[in-house]
Amino acid sequence: MVARQGAGLLMRALGQQAPGAWCARPAGSLITAQASSSGATGSLFGLQQQPQQPQLHSQHQHQQSRHMSRIPSAFTSTFNPFAWFDYRKMVYPEVYDANEAHLWARYKSHGCLAERYSPPGPLTQMNPLADPEMEARLKYWTKGLYAGVVCRTSIWGFSKSELQQRVVDAYKAVNAALAAGDMALAEPYVTEQMALRLSGEVARRGRSSVIWRLVREPKPADIQLVHGAIAQNPLKQGKLHFAQWTARIPSRQVVAVYDNRGKLLAGDPNKELEVVDHWVFERPILKAWIAPRPGPSGAEWRLVERLQ
Repeated sequence: MVARQGAGLLMRALGQQAPGAWCARPAGSLITAQASSSGATGSLFGLQQQPQQPQLHSQHQHQQSRHMSRIPSAFTSTFNPFAWFDYRKMVYPEVYDANEAHLWARYKSHGCLAERYSPPGPLTQMNPLADPEMEARLKYWTKGLYAGVVCRTSIWGFSKSELQQRVVDAYKAVNAALAAGDMALAEPYVTEQMALRLSGEVARRGRSSVIWRLVREPKPADIQLVHGAIAQNPLKQGKLHFAQWTARIPSRQVVAVYDNRGKLLAGDPNKELEVVDHWVFERPILKAWIAPRPGPSGAEWRLVERLQ
């Protein structure tokens, strides 16, 4: 685990410090990015190898050529150990692999929950091992452990604290957007399907107005990731998967709903409520077990469902 994280941190540092390095993210898409000149990728894109620039002759090169002349010409002309390996397909498969590029262009979200979370109840049996609620807790713990391992080995720079901060920012932005009726505030934090559902909620509300205020904002440390799940893309092929985390969000807030005449319909502007929400956040990932990948391009944690 330490070696994998060290390799990922080294690749990330090289990509940030040297934009032209081999590990830097290529500019453009599968069509516009310059293809590799190796045999496999060159044949895939139908490109010829770029001619090498002439180099000055030196005594060292002369000695190398003499050594190479001792190797049979049939062996040197047919054997190329690097002809069928393109490292950029491994680091950026959604850019240099045609199949992965197609999957990423088609599926920006899984579209549904991999598994719905139901908060376990209190233990009622004298023997905890025989209690069905303990079985549910154990199930969520093992699934969360697996999802955490996949996120750390697949997402370049994955951090639990950053995910918790993202949940807090999304929670405030989405609730503020619903209260103001302006979905542009929530757009960076929700999937396309969720954006359509939130817009429908605002449309059904009609001309009524909402007052919403956070009395005690949730802190990143207050966010509990209670359930994790990994789902493959709907075609069940390739490296494109979707990581989903159910976050428990506690807060203290004030909510009041008025009609177009100013009559109070629901809530109380003078009453503070203790609220606990369970929201599900999703991020596309390129599943890996050796070193994290920096893609897919533009992938972010977004709200995919609000559990009742």
